[in-house]
Amino acid sequence: MPTELLALPPSYTLVGLYRLLTDPSIREPVLAKVKHAAVRGAVVGAAYATLGWGFMSWIVKRWIVKGRVGERVTLGHGSVSMNIDLVLYTHLLLLIPQVGQIMKFFMRKNLRIARARAYALTVASRKKPQEFWGLGYIEEWQQPPVMTPEQRAAGGRSHEEKWLRWFLWWPSQMLLRQFILLPLRPELPLLLPIVIAAVRSVGTAQYLHKPYFAQKRMTKQQIWLWIEERKWAYRSFGFTSALLERLPIIGLLFSISNNIGAAMWAHDLEKRQHLFAHGILQPLPPARVGIFGSGTPRDITTEVVVAEKQIEARWSTRPVFHPQVIERPDSEYPDVAPPSYEASAAGVAAAAAAAGSSTGKSSAIKVPPPLPARTSAATTSTAVPPPLPPRHDVKLDAETSMPGAL
Repeated sequence: MPTELLALPPSYTLVGLYRLLTDPSIREPVLAKVKHAAVRGAVVGAAYATLGWGFMSWIVKRWIVKGRVGERVTLGHGSVSMNIDLVLYTHLLLLIPQVGQIMKFFMRKNLRIARARAYALTVASRKKPQEFWGLGYIEEWQQPPVMTPEQRAAGGRSHEEKWLRWFLWWPSQMLLRQFILLPLRPELPLLLPIVIAAVRSVGTAQYLHKPYFAQKRMTKQQIWLWIEERKWAYRSFGFTSALLERLPIIGLLFSISNNIGAAMWAHDLEKRQHLFAHGILQPLPPARVGIFGSGTPRDITTEVVVAEKQIEARWSTRPVFHPQVIERPDSEYPDVAPPSYEASAAGVAAAAAAAGSSTGKSSAIKVPPPLPARTSAATTSTAVPPPLPPRHDVKLDAETSMPGAL
């Protein structure tokens, strides 16, 4: 994917859905894990909806709408509006999420595995070695944010207020939707998923990138700093992902495709990290970090595009990294195992031989010099990133005035 998409992080949710539907190397292994459970859940959900229709209608008329039987609700505005009976509208507002929950109950275990498998297969489809993902944390800002003592004591964003836990608890949401919002105005329950998605935005995005942080071997302080610098990018991507996952029934599909989109976003972020590691991009001053923390489109010059393609070509010749999915039945979400960074003796010998046989402007492998240490209070406890894997120097080609082979 071109790194230009970094300027619009929510677009990666559509990228993930597109790849799930069009890439058979991802679609077939992932959907094969959940299709039988989805069919069973759909059959049980349809039976529940059919057999319990009369009883639920009685509940709606007797306890929810009460004396408002016969009223109609107008959804939408202008030419796209729709007029529907209040009892039927309330019935569907209750029934459709319940059918989705029934399907999710049958798919629960396999859905966890499918999500992790989707992320791992997407990473493998990028055809990069494990050294590409093990670069470590590279600072992209000249003046990184500083964690306050209160944030450090609360564990950054891991702290969650009790009222927020109550608000996100599904029985609380049902009470709000049916007994507070619906009596006030029939359209208000449709806005509740938007509010919940906004509250869960950063947490959802951080969870989706949990395997990426593990692959980079980032500490808690580095994860906080990474997200703080890109907080609006994570909020926008997390909000879109959480909102799509809350759609009844079809949200189960988005809960898989969002992992694919997160992997595609992580790949583009990592390519940008390599541009900084090689000195092709320099740390951004405060005036140029942009709203999403990754600079502005003006930073993507022709030279940067050429260098990015050369990095892509160089890493694509190495053995592909295939993340191992750890399927734990007792865990809600299977983990994607972080890569092993132990190099074999044969691999080290081969890299040394390749470096020794190269001369001039050839494919000489050289490790870039280490980055200068940061002295800010937020990063004094940050672990030193692992050394960069062997690669080319960035040289200026006299004929093209572009960066030469890396």
